[in-house]
Amino acid sequence: MTLSKDTRILIVGGGIVGCSTAYFLSKLGYSSVTLLEAVDIAHAASGKAGGFLAKDWCDSGFTKTLAQNGFSLHKQLAKELGVDIGYREMNTLSIELKDKSKAKIRTKLKVPNWVNGYVDQAAVIGDEETTAQVHPRLLTNALIKKAIDNGVTLKKQSVVRAKYSGSKVEGLYLDNDEFLAGQLIVLAMGPWTGQGLEWFGKDNVVSGDRAHSVVFNTSPGAVDATALFLHYKENYTGKSLEPEVYPRPDGTVYVCGQGDNEPLPPDPAQVEKNEVSCKVLMQVANKVSSVFASVENVTSNACYLPCVKDNIPLIGKVPGFDKLYVATGHYCWGILQGPFTGQALADIISTDQVPKDFDVFDPSRLLT
Repeated sequence: MTLSKDTRILIVGGGIVGCSTAYFLSKLGYSSVTLLEAVDIAHAASGKAGGFLAKDWCDSGFTKTLAQNGFSLHKQLAKELGVDIGYREMNTLSIELKDKSKAKIRTKLKVPNWVNGYVDQAAVIGDEETTAQVHPRLLTNALIKKAIDNGVTLKKQSVVRAKYSGSKVEGLYLDNDEFLAGQLIVLAMGPWTGQGLEWFGKDNVVSGDRAHSVVFNTSPGAVDATALFLHYKENYTGKSLEPEVYPRPDGTVYVCGQGDNEPLPPDPAQVEKNEVSCKVLMQVANKVSSVFASVENVTSNACYLPCVKDNIPLIGKVPGFDKLYVATGHYCWGILQGPFTGQALADIISTDQVPKDFDVFDPSRLLT
């Protein structure tokens, strides 16, 4: 049975999944959709992620369908949204770095000219058919803008608790004492989705791992569209450092890595970075290219990658409720898989039919 188009739908979370869900619901003709965001659109990981896209890197895992369909959808959205979202196809290399004294002659390696540091080995792990990129913040904002053009309401307010009666959701209470009535609710709050589940008496099975990033504001044309996955052991000892380097069309270069298990703060506005971790990223970047050493304008950030207790995304209806849905837990592939998750969830909500290959994401495996 198709859900009525005037159903009052509340989506909690202004990241890539929430904004994608809102956009695709609006495309389906739903006329009473409100998206609630506690801080700002793309404030957390959806604004601080790298935006690397890979067609087949998830083929051996549970999220193959999310990744493959997501990869194609990104190319479609780059045209459909009608604004710059930083999308382009890329070549991708795996680079092993060594200390200068033991590095091989760089000219024997097939690497871009700007990769002029202590490179020992290089291998192609992706080409323009299989890897690409998008700017997560630009994409997420473009999705919500289009959704608003289609009639979606954006409300920047924190939710504090829910109202429900038996299996029926009735609405959400906001931190300004306002009550917002809703007939269907979607929880898409990234690593904070567990808090939302607790509003409905469910276990918190969602957490987050912290990751760091730095963005170099390089000169236009200084680097090409080649992503790098680095491997480096300082003095050949200890744990390998494995930053990822993503040059962007706007001339900036995004470098990420240095994850840790710093506890998730209760409020997304309270996320803090570890300055030492950011400094390490800058130091390793300097080893791969002299381009970065001369850059004075460098920004640094941290975000939390959402993960579910069993490391498989939660997508679908929350057990015990007729119209409560959840979508989270894509970890480092949230930008790749988020838009297709939103599109699929919008279809599930509309038709109450779950695709067979989505059974693995069923929230009932963890929630009772």
